Amino acid sequence: MEVSVAATATTSASRSSENPTKVEGKYKAMVVCWILGIGCLFSWNSMLTIEDYYINLFPKYHPSRVLTLVYQPTAFITLVILTYYEAKVDTRKRNLLGYVLFFFSTLAVLVLDLATSGRGGRGPFVGVCVVSATFGLADGIAQGGMVGDLSYMLPEFIQVATIFP
Repeated sequence: MEVSVAATATTSASRSSENPTKVEGKYKAMVVCWILGIGCLFSWNSMLTIEDYYINLFPKYHPSRVLTLVYQPTAFITLVILTYYEAKVDTRKRNLLGYVLFFFSTLAVLVLDLATSGRGGRGPFVGVCVVSATFGLADGIAQGGMVGDLSYMLPEFIQVATIFP
């Protein structure tokens, strides 16, 4: 009796490995990954698009170089820190925090320009640099979390989230 149960378990295990299960909702998940990838890309691209305006507004401060030099180290340092502490951080909360920071950073760009009435100067430039650093922080938080989550899923999900946007 024990032999037949073991034989049945072995054959059912080999059958399940031969017939892969159908993945439900794959294309819906790919659309969601694409939207989340666009969400990461949209905020920083809005800063790059408005850079011509900042060049006219702050001609003495070289915003085309400075904003990138503020953004990139902040994103990299955030990724390094969160990679080191990845086991202690809830990835879902991390992703939500990143996207909330993206939203408020984009809103801060608009509020800063409206509050200063489009005048240049040192104060508004420092404000734009702080917003650029916040974009880097949000990017390090959200993209690192998304890539980490999607790496455990189908390879198509991570390709959609990182390549197409």
